[in-house]
Amino acid sequence: PKPATAAQGKSKPAVAAHEPEPAEPKAPLDLSLHTNVFDPLQPVAPLSDLSIPILPPMFGDKDKTEGPFQLNGKLITNERDDDYWQSVEGAQLQFEFKQ
Repeated sequence: PKPATAAQGKSKPAVAAHEPEPAEPKAPLDLSLHTNVFDPLQPVAPLSDLSIPILPPMFGDKDKTEGPFQLNGKLITNERDDDYWQSVEGAQLQFEFKQ
């Protein structure tokens, strides 16, 4: 048996001519709603007890009790640039797990 040469072992992939398909005429887009689309909806009852906050306090005093997990971070900036938003190069996150 004859050894196969590298040129015989490799076949060239067939190149298909890609022609764009003719554009179909676009149908007009109707975004209007039917007049009775909101009829089955019922109004939501207002909150009766507003003393319970929905969100945790974001800008108040931080709780001094430390939990088993802590997350810290900061932006890494290039201080040579005058524009602060253009000077941001990345972020650093610190995860701390306590046992």
